[in-house]
Amino acid sequence: MGNMSSMTQVFADAVATARAAVAEAVASPRRAGELAGAIRELESLARYVHSVQSELIAEAERYEVARAHGARSTGAWLQDVLGVDPGQARGRVEVAVSSGASEARRALSEGAISVEHAQVIASCVKRLPDHAAGEAPRVEAVLVQRARRCRPRDLRQLANGINARYDRKAAVSEEAAQHESRELHYVTTDDGSVVVKARLDKEVGRKFIAALRPLSKPCPAYDGTPDPRTPAQRHADGLATLVDLAVGSEGMPRVGGQRVQVQVTVGYDDLVRSLDPDAEGVVPGMFADGEPISADAVRRLACDAGILPVVLGGDGVALDYGREERTAPPQLRAALFRRDGVCAFPGCEHPPGTSQAHHIVEWFNGGVTRLDNMVMLCGFHHRTVHSDHWSIAVDEGRTLFTPPRRIDPDQTPRPGGTARPSVHQQLVRELVPEPRQPEPVT
Repeated sequence: MGNMSSMTQVFADAVATARAAVAEAVASPRRAGELAGAIRELESLARYVHSVQSELIAEAERYEVARAHGARSTGAWLQDVLGVDPGQARGRVEVAVSSGASEARRALSEGAISVEHAQVIASCVKRLPDHAAGEAPRVEAVLVQRARRCRPRDLRQLANGINARYDRKAAVSEEAAQHESRELHYVTTDDGSVVVKARLDKEVGRKFIAALRPLSKPCPAYDGTPDPRTPAQRHADGLATLVDLAVGSEGMPRVGGQRVQVQVTVGYDDLVRSLDPDAEGVVPGMFADGEPISADAVRRLACDAGILPVVLGGDGVALDYGREERTAPPQLRAALFRRDGVCAFPGCEHPPGTSQAHHIVEWFNGGVTRLDNMVMLCGFHHRTVHSDHWSIAVDEGRTLFTPPRRIDPDQTPRPGGTARPSVHQQLVRELVPEPRQPEPVT
């Protein structure tokens, strides 16, 4: 321990030499096709350095260096020495001191696995119960072999499965702990938006992902332009669709005998004036808790959602408390699906069962809930149609979407809908000749 300063100098000189060699290599000419190999070589060097560092951390643990520096543990000491997060420091100590991870350290020094792989292996070996201690070398060998071909995240799933195999009670206890730690918080911010934060156990979490994923797929534009939404925005839209599905489900509990509904109050004159995108002074609607919402949004929500619009006259007296027939009944929804094929917006292929029924002539303006006045739209394109003022028509049983001038100066109508069975059947009838009738026998 007395030669610490000279040892530090030895490593400083070695690192300086390595840095100079790498800098010289980086400065040399290279082609694009050589980049992958160069990146892999640097990763191999980084892994070797981690393996050497691991040996030194093991020595620090053995000599209780952390205690000499007033730290409560080697992991806590490393947080200061290396400037890393607690989890990273603990993981490196775990790799360094693991008695059953010699093969993992060797693979790390060869550059075959990363320090993250080694941490997963060390943790798995450490968690083996006493009765399976003799299996540690075989477990390590399997994990190292697998680590050479997969990412740390995939290796962690395998390691979790191995630990569950050898210690069933611990696995059950861990799942119970996940369930106990479940939580969901939501808060309404000053601007009226709602922030949601949740922690779900693995069972509910997988259900959530399975339900959200098909509802969050990208929706390219009609001309192939990529979906402009970020993944986070698509996930938020997917959650919005999940909420719509839940609110519209017959399985939802009823409140006071009524289906779950959100009430919004709005003036009739303001609804009419909101049809003009340049109109000023349009008074917004109001949710029951006093939060305002634009009249434009009310018109969209009134199409087919769990929103009960209360339309007021100029004297503040309710003219209309909404009417149930504004929501497409099951038989009409089935006919819409058959005609439109889920979301009818040109180029959209939204998953079945998630579209909203939009009134072409708006509901508040006397639009009827009828097949020739309705079209199926996903939540994203429902908002697009309202905010960008697309025109929609139904011509001989097919929908036509006309974009605003800012999108298409010629305003060329675009056919909507992805349901084509009837069209295909008609084409087949036209292509395949009619069967010849047998000539009468004379």
